Amino acid sequence: MNDDNKDVGISHLVEEVRSLKPCLKAPAVPNPAPLGLLGFGLTTALLQMKHTAITGGETEDKEGVDALVLGFAMFFGGLIQALAGLGEVKRNNLFGYTAFCLYGAFWMSMGTVMIVQLIADDPPKVNPEALQCMLILVGIYTTILWICTFKMHLTINILFGLLAATLYLLAVGVTHPTVDNVAGWVGIVTAANAYWLAGVELINEILGEGEEIIPLGKFNFECLQRKKVVCESKAVVPTEEQV
Repeated sequence: MNDDNKDVGISHLVEEVRSLKPCLKAPAVPNPAPLGLLGFGLTTALLQMKHTAITGGETEDKEGVDALVLGFAMFFGGLIQALAGLGEVKRNNLFGYTAFCLYGAFWMSMGTVMIVQLIADDPPKVNPEALQCMLILVGIYTTILWICTFKMHLTINILFGLLAATLYLLAVGVTHPTVDNVAGWVGIVTAANAYWLAGVELINEILGEGEEIIPLGKFNFECLQRKKVVCESKAVVPTEEQV
């Protein structure tokens, strides 16, 4: 009887612990991607006013855009994206953490360069070749992230493809004004894509309660994988002559 009572007591204790599991779980972390995407999209769009000359092509007009972008680069493009990247840690999202922290740091660095240019009595000019190298290097890690997006969805794949193209065009545009203008328009399309993705993420999360109301597009890798498995299985089936 004592052993039976012990077994019953242990079983009862186990059931109580299991019932407490939902209470012991950490609270759900909100999706930080829309925040980071909106910060990225707004700052990117503002900067392209200079490259596309939408707000004027004179030197004073372009300097006025730089002055506006400066504050947004430090906080909207920099701080907000960095916070979004840290938020992705709780969601165990390596891609989001890497991307948002990298681009947040990029915008903060650009803002710092602008601040130095503004407050210095005799500011040194930025070396054009060094600026090209920096844009190419950022383009390279953007390309790496773009390759990773093939395992995600079509919308984010297009976003990173456009961003990589924008960076490479901007690098060439440092010494070629026409290419710089083209890069600005590609950058605006990139910013529009970021806005769209942020909006879709918000709508799907809030209105759809996690369900995909607006599709983001998917790569049909599963279908290709099944075809590969079928082909491999056919290849190992022995023929009548081999038997």
